[in-house]
Amino acid sequence: MAKKKVTQEFLIHQIGYPLLCGMAFFSISMSAHSEDKALQEADFDSVFLMGDAKKIDVSRFKYNNPVLPGEYNVDVYVNNNWFGKRKFTFKSIQNQNNAITCFDLTTLLNFGVKKDALSQSIENLQTDDRCKTIDEWVPNAFYDFDSSSLRLDISIPQIAMQKNAQGYVDPSIWDQGINAGFLSYSASAYRTQNNISADTSNAFMSIAAGWNLAGWQLRHFGQWQWTSAKSADQKQAKYNTTSTYIQKSFPRYRGVLTVGDSHTSGEVFDSIGYRGIDFSSDDRMLPNSMQGYAPQIRGNAKTTAKVEIRQQGQLIYQTTVSPGPFEINDLYPTGFGGAIDVTVIESDGQIQKFAVPYASVVQMLRPRMNRYAFTIGQFRDQGIGLSPLIFQGKYQRGLNNYITGYMGIQSTNHYFAATLGSAFSTPIGAISFDATQAQTRVNHETQSGQSFKVSYSKLITPTHTNLTLAAYRYSTENFYNLRDAILIEDLTRQGVSASSVGKQRGEFQMTLNQSLPDGWGNLYMIGSWQDYWNRNETAQQYQVGYSNQFKSMTYGLSAMQRQLQSTTAQNSKRDTEYLFTLSFPLSFKKYSANVNASVADNNQTLGINGIANDRLQYGAAVTRQDNNNTSWNLNGAYKTNYATFGVSYNQSNAIKQTMLNVRGSVIGHAKGLLFGADQGQTMAIVYAPDAAGARVNNATGLHINHAGYALIPYLTPYRLNDIVLDPEDMSNHVELEETSQRIAPYAGAISKVSFGTKSGYAIYIESKREDQSTLPFAAEVYNANNEVVGMVAQGSLVYLRSKDSVGDLTVKWGTESSEQCHIHYNIQDQVKHEANMIMTEAICK
Repeated sequence: MAKKKVTQEFLIHQIGYPLLCGMAFFSISMSAHSEDKALQEADFDSVFLMGDAKKIDVSRFKYNNPVLPGEYNVDVYVNNNWFGKRKFTFKSIQNQNNAITCFDLTTLLNFGVKKDALSQSIENLQTDDRCKTIDEWVPNAFYDFDSSSLRLDISIPQIAMQKNAQGYVDPSIWDQGINAGFLSYSASAYRTQNNISADTSNAFMSIAAGWNLAGWQLRHFGQWQWTSAKSADQKQAKYNTTSTYIQKSFPRYRGVLTVGDSHTSGEVFDSIGYRGIDFSSDDRMLPNSMQGYAPQIRGNAKTTAKVEIRQQGQLIYQTTVSPGPFEINDLYPTGFGGAIDVTVIESDGQIQKFAVPYASVVQMLRPRMNRYAFTIGQFRDQGIGLSPLIFQGKYQRGLNNYITGYMGIQSTNHYFAATLGSAFSTPIGAISFDATQAQTRVNHETQSGQSFKVSYSKLITPTHTNLTLAAYRYSTENFYNLRDAILIEDLTRQGVSASSVGKQRGEFQMTLNQSLPDGWGNLYMIGSWQDYWNRNETAQQYQVGYSNQFKSMTYGLSAMQRQLQSTTAQNSKRDTEYLFTLSFPLSFKKYSANVNASVADNNQTLGINGIANDRLQYGAAVTRQDNNNTSWNLNGAYKTNYATFGVSYNQSNAIKQTMLNVRGSVIGHAKGLLFGADQGQTMAIVYAPDAAGARVNNATGLHINHAGYALIPYLTPYRLNDIVLDPEDMSNHVELEETSQRIAPYAGAISKVSFGTKSGYAIYIESKREDQSTLPFAAEVYNANNEVVGMVAQGSLVYLRSKDSVGDLTVKWGTESSEQCHIHYNIQDQVKHEANMIMTEAICK
């Protein structure tokens, strides 16, 4: 048979249109409805089919439920809300090829059906575990099953459903993940060559390691630091542990049990470190509509600088920033109260210090909602030598729409404090007031004091003013918080005067954001003020800023009060920096970059940064200081599937500095090790065999590797996360059975999401029977294992996907031996040319 050239137009007409019509036909007919008590027959007149196609059995389409019996793993939607993937068994009834599924009591209750809405007596429901059709359980309920997309839509009258908050995700579909271990790391190394003083090298690495087993999670957080001075031939290395604990979530109580070294929350009392047991509520388990903070850190670096962030003296974050303004918005503090201390260490040795006040928002809760925390263990603080046994408890509850009450107690062997407070929702904003009575034993003498705190929060809609938090606390002279009381006892035992411990009298904190009328920009202000009983001094911190945008250009003005300290001198001074910033984008065909400039009172910076092909980040900057010292900076970072690597080089008149960094994650699971380019907490392993190159849309630059795996480093816990694969860069010899899935993981879980794939060559065979008659349209094609691998399209064109370049096929359009024929194909020559779509011809004998 002479080979015929098949053009794209031929394929469209011969395959595209018939398949489109066929898909429309199947999508209408392949929807299974649960109302099988009144099955309606539909007769399909075969006169509309031509030739041998009249012999094709269409009886399977005569009922409204053409689903074949079997077990299906389906996406379940209840009243259009996704309830996860579940397996359902469909069985035939009435001696027909009509399969239906049934439901048991537990399943319906998990779907949110009210128990009193079920059509059974309460007594029977307790023992009745039989599987019944859904309309037997709930009148007027039904389901539709689309077998082409494996989607089961269940419709239940709203009156029979529990009323849930907007965004509610049923805990029954939360995923605990697989048993696996992980190591997330961020490491950097610096080498500084100084014309004035000795060359130095230092390195830093922060790690988060853990192991998940049967719902329990082991966690360890720590930092390693290493320093070397060439001239002094001195090397120092130390490792600090931030926390190590095991924890487990209990959705029934909306709580998390933590055992080990960790920190308390700071919602009623200041956050403290402990070694012991804690059981606390977790608001992340609530829907978004029932929740609501971590501060943004803003500053300005004159050179390539190292930024260290501490809370209560504990290093919790470190990074390197380029010259110019910087913003850190991915901070995860170890508590929710107190101040965040920021240190900016410039490459020329100058050190900036400032603090960002950090406190919880006003303690309002919704009616009948509560928060709780109970902690017992040893006090833990790196700066204090004592570790007495402590107990702390707190409870908050929303009484109605307007009032929330809260209380708490703290206790050690020489200290006791109790807090009682309330929060009110008023037309002028939310206000909270609490009073704390503390009793402390100091130098064999008992001292009692009180502390009173008033907080205020308000979004003033007409003026677009967001007063996030304004809080004032007044303490009497003999009032101590828990940490200060233990510190004074520690100093007293060492024979050191405790007069250096500041006894706080008053404290004021405020965070204000003001949106101006259209086109006029935005104002922000962050500030704090403190004074003491035994010190003739005050502590003040503030940041004030203004920003606006003109077309694509963004500009801003800011002022920040800070402390300046030299590495060669112990003295420090208070200073206020004024800063002007400007940025605008540049486009280069497919690529874009951003130009930024800043002008401070003693330095000016001009820089450019951008991103190329989702993987490469780059930047360059030049800074000129008033002492005629000019510095240059080049930096770049490249993200691979295994880690993110970065490099930076900075040079000035007196200093040369080189920095290397790397960050990522390593997961150990049953199938081996998997590497990721970012640090993560709640993660997902995506498995799609043979789908190497497929893009995972949940993270920038993430693709399925050659082993079929990819690591998504961050998912939102207790929320529905869509995992989406894009097959654009995947091999043409692989087909995804599905391109998206949804999952709601526990916090800290490592979930596994598997995607089905079909591998093989996409083969089109133009085939006719020996008498040159065409094959019947829609006839099924079977391989040597009697598996359906394709079908016959219009024009006697056979389509299939197979891994074999040589094989035998059987085309069937009936049950008789005369209603089938056999095809032998050989596409080895086409395979050598790696064609995306393989065309051939063969006779069906």
